[in-house]
Amino acid sequence: MKTTNPSYRWVILIINFLACAMAYAGLTIWSMASGDLAATFQISSVQASLGSGLFMAGYAVGSFVMANLAPKIGFRPCGVIGLGLMVIGTFIIPVSPSYALILLARFMQGWGILWLVGVNSSIAWFPSRQIGLASGIVGGGLTLGIGIGGWVATALISATGSWQAAFKTWAIILLVFTIIWAILFREPSKNMYPEDAPATVTASNAKAVNPYKTIAGWLCIFVLFLDCWQLIGFNSIMASFLQVKGYSAAQAASALLVAGLIGIVATPIGGIVSDNLVKKGMIPLKARAYTQGILGFLVAAISTFIFPFLAPVSYGMAILMSLLCGWGIPVVNATSGALPVDLLKDPEAGGKLFGGTILIGIGLGGILVPSIAVAVSEAAGWNAAFAVLAIGALVGTVISLALPKFSISED
Repeated sequence: MKTTNPSYRWVILIINFLACAMAYAGLTIWSMASGDLAATFQISSVQASLGSGLFMAGYAVGSFVMANLAPKIGFRPCGVIGLGLMVIGTFIIPVSPSYALILLARFMQGWGILWLVGVNSSIAWFPSRQIGLASGIVGGGLTLGIGIGGWVATALISATGSWQAAFKTWAIILLVFTIIWAILFREPSKNMYPEDAPATVTASNAKAVNPYKTIAGWLCIFVLFLDCWQLIGFNSIMASFLQVKGYSAAQAASALLVAGLIGIVATPIGGIVSDNLVKKGMIPLKARAYTQGILGFLVAAISTFIFPFLAPVSYGMAILMSLLCGWGIPVVNATSGALPVDLLKDPEAGGKLFGGTILIGIGLGGILVPSIAVAVSEAAGWNAAFAVLAIGALVGTVISLALPKFSISED
């Protein structure tokens, strides 16, 4: 049966990958329409930016709620609720009579990002030796969506004639995909992989541990916060910096596209590297932490610090540096989804912790970092802004390398 056949895990992985990619691709329509929205409702740029803040708030709150709800009602109902809210929110925006209702719609859209459901349900379908790969591929959907989002938005607006029609068209596409996702999705069965059973049994006490009262649990949260610190901060100021240095808007947009698309490669590679370390005998928690610390955060820290010095040299160098800056954090995305499971040695408990890391890490990072990065660049200059982002990634390196020393059993 498909509900118990382990081979069906690849179908689960593909539909979760597409769910994340489509969710993030659709978000770009908001960025392209924000100027028209501000003019239509006669609001300031600060008020317009609340749309991004409410989206991240919905993302954080929704992930936390679904992490605690999934063990009770299942992944499929949570996924349908999330995608359904995204569809409804996308429909509301182009027909809304007030900006307050649009902000509510943005919160609903954020709730619909299925990164948590996609990662947790995929990990539950895969054996322990492949959960890094599963987490990495689902995370790759996020970066694919970011990378192709501009193309999707441009094509829809060009084809439909207005941003309002583009929103309506995308909502219909999302609705069709939601139906397909619900039909194809299967709940993971327990004990699909007998070889993993001993680890789960010996870790049964992990369910009784409150990870929020442990050092290791909070280090996982800080990992995701610092993930947002570099990634969202860099994306917030990079294009403006390049234009100030004399590159055209098209060149800056292409560099930003490269920084996003490299994540399609970096994210699954991060998962594969950590899985291979586990196969060679390294403790899973250490394998994930070391991979994200060195291959992810450290690369991001170095490349982000030197970006403002090398990017202006030539456009080719700007593209190369954008690629390197975009590489590091997707590697962290690959391992951060598997890290809570490796820490608690139980998918259900790890899934709940992952919800908490998104609530606090992405909630704070996603809302605060864009404003911080822009404020530092205006007050202290571009070099200082990129240095602040690099320092955050460097702190992420230190935390990742230290994390295995604070396992739950030792706390």
